[in-house]
Amino acid sequence: MNKPRMLLAALPLLVGVAQAQQPPESEWRQANRQVAEFPRGHADVLKWEQARQTAMPPVAGKPATLVLNSLAEGVQLAWQAHPELAKPLAQLGREEVALLASGQWQDLSATRLRRIEDAAELIEVAHGTRKTLLAAMAVEQALPYQQQALQAAEAAAELGARMAQTGNWSKLQDAREQLLKVTALQQWQRSQYAADQSRAAVLKALQQWTRRAAQTVRLPQSLPALPAAILSEQAFRDRLARMAATLPAGEQTMMRANAELAYSAYRTAYALAGSSQQDTLKLRQFIYDETVLRYNGMLLNTWDLLAESRALAEARVAAIGAVRDFWLAEADLQLLLLGQVPESFVTLAAGGDSPAAAGH
Repeated sequence: MNKPRMLLAALPLLVGVAQAQQPPESEWRQANRQVAEFPRGHADVLKWEQARQTAMPPVAGKPATLVLNSLAEGVQLAWQAHPELAKPLAQLGREEVALLASGQWQDLSATRLRRIEDAAELIEVAHGTRKTLLAAMAVEQALPYQQQALQAAEAAAELGARMAQTGNWSKLQDAREQLLKVTALQQWQRSQYAADQSRAAVLKALQQWTRRAAQTVRLPQSLPALPAAILSEQAFRDRLARMAATLPAGEQTMMRANAELAYSAYRTAYALAGSSQQDTLKLRQFIYDETVLRYNGMLLNTWDLLAESRALAEARVAAIGAVRDFWLAEADLQLLLLGQVPESFVTLAAGGDSPAAAGH
């Protein structure tokens, strides 16, 4: 019997134990031994189930799928939806078009861009599309972890309900587990809607809904990794001064008025994303691993294990949101350093659940 099947067999046993008024200790030990053979526990079962779902053949009649392998592909497709941008793209040249599409805006010549007619619209489309794609990619990347959190809550609620039915738990204890399940279910429903909404936003940004038959979109699997270092404050001020020198007085004032906030968002988002990945996730993983060891040694109960599985999944969702916020802030800063001002700046909300996640 393979490990996923062994754990699937073990979980009903854990639930079934609650049906007895005085569950024999031997049954608990048997269940713990089975779970111990698959130490990643509930999270691995979910991965196994998701792999099976992914392998299922496509259903006939579903909309065609637009596959985007990178952010640059999305930006280039958005430009194609604007025929009036063909001329500035040709004037810009292949190398600088590639830099603009891939988000390497710091390598562009702001002075040269200002000499190209409609270059501002070219940059605006790239900026808006990039932010829309980043937000959508974060939603997609977080979905499996949000499903893990829901299924852990559902398992705990099911076990609690059976314990309460047999008189081994109070109604208060059961109500707490049921409330956690309801909250997790509500969050999962919001997440599914957010995924639908973000896919629609991508298709709208690329104007696919007016150019082709109904379709859905497949995005890159994960957000770009955080850079090893960010633009220093001195380098930021130097670039800001050079850019301001090329602008009329009114535009200089507008850019400088937003410059400090743009850099603050960028720097703070980088610090939060790094801390979320290196500190929070590392500690959460350690707590989860230690909980598994103590659970296998019968020092902690099933609810402890499920609670930590849920907490680890939620921490991963928060980390994804923090990385998303950094790249949104980075896009805004780069736009500003090309002489344009974003409509709004990212809000660095707790847990990475930013109101600005819907993009530009």
